[in-house]
Amino acid sequence: MIQIEEIEIVEFRGIRHLKRSLGRRSFGIAGPNGTGKSGIVDAIEFALTGNITRLGGAGTAELSVKAHAPHVDASKKPETALVRLQVYAPALKKSFMIERSVKNPGAAVLKPSSAETRALLAQLETHPEFALSRREIIKYILVPAGKRSQYVQELLRLDQLEKLRVSLQRVANDAKRDHGRAEVEDRRSKSDFFHHLGIATPNKTDLLASVNARRAVLKLDPVADLAPENALKVGINPDAEHEASQPFSKLGAKNDLASFLKRLAVSQEITITGAKSDAVGALAQLTDDPALLRVVKQRALVERGLELVEGDACPLCDGPWEMALLATHLQEKIAKADAASTALKQLALAIDPLAAHLRAMALDAGKVAEWCEKANPPIDATSLRSHAKALDGDRDTLDKVVRDPAAIAHALQALGRLGASPAVELLQPADRLAAYIETLSDPSKEEEAKEFLIVAQEKYDQCRGTQQTLNIAAQQAETASAVFSHYGTVSTAMLECIYDKVQKDFTEYYSFINRDDEAKFEGKLSASLGKLAFDVDFYGRGRFPPGAYHSEGHQDGMGLCLYLALVKHTLGDGFTLAVLDDVLMSVDAGHRREVCALLKQKFPNTQFVLTTHDGVWLKFMQSEKLVQSTLSFGGWTVDSGPQVWNEGHVWTQIQKHLANGNVFLAAGTLRRYLEFTSTILADNLRARIEYHGNGQYDLGDLWPGVLAAWKARLKEARDSASSWGKNIQDAEALQIESKKRVAATKSEEWMINKAVHYNAWADLQSKEFAAVVSSFQQLLQLMQCPNTDCGEFLCVSPIKGDKEVLRCSCSAVSSTHAEEELMLLARTRPSLTRVCEPVATHPRGRTMR
Repeated sequence: MIQIEEIEIVEFRGIRHLKRSLGRRSFGIAGPNGTGKSGIVDAIEFALTGNITRLGGAGTAELSVKAHAPHVDASKKPETALVRLQVYAPALKKSFMIERSVKNPGAAVLKPSSAETRALLAQLETHPEFALSRREIIKYILVPAGKRSQYVQELLRLDQLEKLRVSLQRVANDAKRDHGRAEVEDRRSKSDFFHHLGIATPNKTDLLASVNARRAVLKLDPVADLAPENALKVGINPDAEHEASQPFSKLGAKNDLASFLKRLAVSQEITITGAKSDAVGALAQLTDDPALLRVVKQRALVERGLELVEGDACPLCDGPWEMALLATHLQEKIAKADAASTALKQLALAIDPLAAHLRAMALDAGKVAEWCEKANPPIDATSLRSHAKALDGDRDTLDKVVRDPAAIAHALQALGRLGASPAVELLQPADRLAAYIETLSDPSKEEEAKEFLIVAQEKYDQCRGTQQTLNIAAQQAETASAVFSHYGTVSTAMLECIYDKVQKDFTEYYSFINRDDEAKFEGKLSASLGKLAFDVDFYGRGRFPPGAYHSEGHQDGMGLCLYLALVKHTLGDGFTLAVLDDVLMSVDAGHRREVCALLKQKFPNTQFVLTTHDGVWLKFMQSEKLVQSTLSFGGWTVDSGPQVWNEGHVWTQIQKHLANGNVFLAAGTLRRYLEFTSTILADNLRARIEYHGNGQYDLGDLWPGVLAAWKARLKEARDSASSWGKNIQDAEALQIESKKRVAATKSEEWMINKAVHYNAWADLQSKEFAAVVSSFQQLLQLMQCPNTDCGEFLCVSPIKGDKEVLRCSCSAVSSTHAEEELMLLARTRPSLTRVCEPVATHPRGRTMR
């Protein structure tokens, strides 16, 4: 990807103008809340992607980049709000500039512009995961398994997997439902056929017996099989068949009327009334939850809208939107609608048999109406036709409500009509038809047999048609289910392979920052269909969800480690930039140094831009050389933006003050720097500091304890070397050198008389104070790693319990084991070799301190 060389921000968010060189190195930004730190984070994200995450997501529907990214005083002039980044692309081995204006956030200006730089920017626009804020970090930890799967797959750029899975599941569900309806229709047609034949058991022997009995009346050969086309009526001449199909068939009318009346009675049976009750209950569940009903109603529109998102506007109202934000907004609404899937499934299960029943009733009513119209004189069947049409309308309504709950009110009305007592005007034509049928003479046995076989053939053909439809539906349902299942198996296996790699890195990172008490920690990511479970070890007592026993600080540490593992897998060597907005603040204070070491050692080629409102965190980042430059915000005003304090190199600053004859400013800078380093060294050396309830410590509180601890550590190193029979000359030389440098600072006098220390510095002349500065600089150098790329202050490990080693994190301070128990630290300087052994185990088993 890229690394930032320089950033310039103009009239953007809370910043009026800020220009800063980062030099492709890690950068720390500190300041109280509300001073504009996150404005820099937003500016970087905007320049690289054209978007600002902070202005999107849940609860930000009224926010947009165009309206709210400019400084409030420039809100009417978005063309003045812009961000320029001078960046370096390691893969291209070249630098180029990215400039993006709020007026046209979708189009960045590249200088120079080439196919390579345009392709790289396009890649950056699709990888916003380089930035992580504190409010986002926990979404990988304390969320349901389904949500975690969604978030993780989005970060891994695998969100299309979930979208495809949802689509395949929808296809499988629809195919299953179509299969169920085909089964119902097939049963109906077969029941109608068997009823016509007058057989109770649907077997081939009884069926052929019923058919051949009528064929015998007509002196036609019996049929032995149903396979040939028109097998049931074969032998009947076409003219007779045509006559039989003309009005009026007493037998056919009588059978269809009986079927219609029977279907009316079925509406009162438990099968229908039970399904009706279930459907009403499912609809009531939706109507009782307005919020749930609202998102379900919107789902169809939202899904279609998501497909139509192309420009920076809503495809429905043409209102201005950031395309990425609009897509995210619509996806969130779909996710909320998915929560109603259970209620919708229950509704579909109840609706299916009711819809089939309504269709059968409409067909039967239509047949009776046809017989009424064939009567002589015709019987008015308007009510029957209207009833059949109303039944079809109710069926369509019930089918629709499963897909579009906006039809709930109409569906409840349709269900209310189902099972109601038949209206008088509906029964009147049926009664008249029954009376008319009774006036007709019975047909001869031959006529009855002909009609029976012709109608039987029609009903049999219908059975064949519904059977064919059922076979196709069954095959489609089986195929859709198999595809969905196979996709789930393959995608889950693929995700498990990815998660295995991710969880290995996650475990390594988390164990690294918690090696003092959770060195044997292990995390487990378990993928299942649409879900991602996450369990972590708790001190060897078993694996549990992170929220079960771990503290919030540990949970946030897990979130950071999981994020780093995921981004490493996603970007690989392209993980060259990470923007962490107040993320380290959420990690518990006891592991600050370890987190800094993790980022330095595991991601040496990544440029980190880190913000924090905790000054101690910034000090740790500086002392551990995680960041090479810093920016401090001391306040913010709406007119001028952040109040920037550029710390720079402290010794250079002090020399500049002295060159200008300003001892007062030089003394203040040295004091603040010593307070800063004293905080770090007191923790590193495990110094004894008098506790203050308000948490406020000045230099007089910290420095004497630091010096005492430093001397104690050196003495322990000498004693340890002596107990092992090692050469103690180097340790003694280091003690002597340290004593000289401490004496040069005169800071030992502070332990006796506080009035002697920095309060009197302002009274010194520039030359005199320069000597003080030099003595402190030399003393602090003695406490640091000589490797300029490291430069860390030495620290005791572990941070509690028996002291084992004084070290830094690079190889300039190396450690070796002596007889598997002693850790001996040595480093070489141009003038002397120093052995630092704060503690060791004596050969006779006693621990030396």
